[in-house]
Amino acid sequence: MKAAVATDVTVDLEGLDCTLCLDLLRRPVFQCAAGHVICSTCYEKLLEKDYCQLCSVSASYSRCFAVERVLQSVKVRCSNAGYGCMAKMPYYEIQDHEMNCLKGLCDFNGSNIVQSMPPLVRMNISINNHESKIGNREDKRMHDKKTSNCDNKSSTRSVVKMGPCGGGGGNSWKMDMRGVNRILKVVVRHGVAVDAMSVFYEQEGKEKKTKLWGGTGGKSSEICLKPGEYLTSIKGHYGFYNNWFVIRSLTFVSNRRNFGPFGKEEGAPFKLPATGGKIIGFHGRSGGLLDALGTYVQMG
Repeated sequence: MKAAVATDVTVDLEGLDCTLCLDLLRRPVFQCAAGHVICSTCYEKLLEKDYCQLCSVSASYSRCFAVERVLQSVKVRCSNAGYGCMAKMPYYEIQDHEMNCLKGLCDFNGSNIVQSMPPLVRMNISINNHESKIGNREDKRMHDKKTSNCDNKSSTRSVVKMGPCGGGGGNSWKMDMRGVNRILKVVVRHGVAVDAMSVFYEQEGKEKKTKLWGGTGGKSSEICLKPGEYLTSIKGHYGFYNNWFVIRSLTFVSNRRNFGPFGKEEGAPFKLPATGGKIIGFHGRSGGLLDALGTYVQMG
């Protein structure tokens, strides 16, 4: 007989992310000898499976059935339950469901256009009835209501999440993309690696600034975008520095010029292109250094 527990437990879903792609884990799950877990998609893409891509422990990956049982037991209801949707499913299936949910909230123009963004951030799980309540849905729906300096037409554009690239250390972070129009300035701290970055951006006609993602080491460089200028690509290198797998260098490419490189161009190269869109935000991981970086791209 299972003992009843009357205490609610708060589960941070970021702890159930793949350590490589940082997306929600899906079955089957694999782990290295040191306990780093990766999703099946990343496992299938690995060219070398006899050592961990994060800690380099020389041992083959194995199935992590314990984590898989946890994933299967965590179930959530659709966030559109208040609008009539009664669906309930494992948390890793909720994003695909809500992207096509007929009960979904409409945007400001009355259409059901939504963005390819991870909708689930945190859940409160009730142990008594094994049901889950969604506590925070910052990224559920986003809509750009303002026009940019390069396009005076008012239209709905999708925002796509790209990446991140880099290591799995540090703490995850992301910009709130609701109403973001464009990036105004990026501040990068760097030395032999990228220590940190912060962003000045325009959101619903007001200039705002993010916190500093990373540490205060290195020197500071500013990337100031002129009116009509926007970022089209981010490229750089990631690799080990002082036994930490972090971003080693960054180069920012706009529709007019290049900025950088900032840091040291050592390690494996990576690139985050906007593929015809505009980079209007960032997400990633950081601690004392910038561990990983991804982008939010406005398409169209």
